[in-house]
Amino acid sequence: MKKIIVLSLALAAVLGAKEIKSANIFLSDAKSVTELGAFLKANKDEIVKLNLSYCANKNSQEALAKEAPNREDGQYGNYISETYELAGGARIEYSGQNYDSNDFDGGTNAGVKSGDLTMIYKAKDGRENFLLLQALSSQEGEKYKWEYLWDETAKCAGGEVRLEGAFYVADGKYPNGADLGDDGDYAIFSLDPVAKKYFKLLEYK
Repeated sequence: MKKIIVLSLALAAVLGAKEIKSANIFLSDAKSVTELGAFLKANKDEIVKLNLSYCANKNSQEALAKEAPNREDGQYGNYISETYELAGGARIEYSGQNYDSNDFDGGTNAGVKSGDLTMIYKAKDGRENFLLLQALSSQEGEKYKWEYLWDETAKCAGGEVRLEGAFYVADGKYPNGADLGDDGDYAIFSLDPVAKKYFKLLEYK
């Protein structure tokens, strides 16, 4: 996948760089989830910039603290799983591996190494729809940021989670053992992070 991204950027430098589409979405209800799904579908097999956020749970800090011993010395323990309730009965289910951040001054003390977000919401016909995002490794925030925030910039009283970065959007893999309803009720996208150094290729001929 890295070779594909590098070649794509190199070709763009020769032919003239395309504009990178971006989405800034606060995931709060079915409408915002639908907006995100439509954006990713329209930009599949393209590089995009995402700035996504959603409210953390009031006990998210406790959940992270419970797993803290498993993250010592770079050792990643069991996946942390949380469910975030959105308006109108929609929800986000998260499963991922977290790391401890040294950047305490910004109100951030934990980040996501890699993980999956499953967004579940009701369609107009009443059926449950599923939008899955499978984010590959952030290399502890080096490639992109997926962080918990509990400072004054957080949009939610119980804290906020933000995912920011540039990604190559591709079809994701159907999770083993998952039950996502009937065909057509789900969309799965893989988010392959694009490191900043690859964008430097656009500056060379």
